[in-house]
Amino acid sequence: MASWIEIDRIRKDPKVFKPLAGHLLADAEYARERSEFATEFLKSISRSETDELTTRQGEILLELRSEGQRHFGIGDGLSVEILIGKCFLARLDLGNDDDVERIEALKASGRTFVTGKQIGWFKRICKELGELEPYL
Repeated sequence: MASWIEIDRIRKDPKVFKPLAGHLLADAEYARERSEFATEFLKSISRSETDELTTRQGEILLELRSEGQRHFGIGDGLSVEILIGKCFLARLDLGNDDDVERIEALKASGRTFVTGKQIGWFKRICKELGELEPYL
């Protein structure tokens, strides 16, 4: 989650928030995962005529930025690509069928990273399978 200082800085600078919204809109990989609301929100921000966003708009924009980030490593240099492979091999040990489907879909996608939107459940699955230490 973004800090109040960062939200305030972004929301007051159209030279920052418009290009950021445009960049997130242009990201084809993120486009497949984001909601229709997010797409419409980013379009409206990138075309905004105002010089300042509301605090809530700034917060949402930074949340979308975080969701769109790509994580190739976790912790102290652990490769996400290797963790995806290990979790896939051990997926039947998971207690939740939804988690099995998530890992299978991630493996089938061929990606070597997870997004900010996926990092939470991916780390939880890795911990459940013993691939990550609980403190990470």
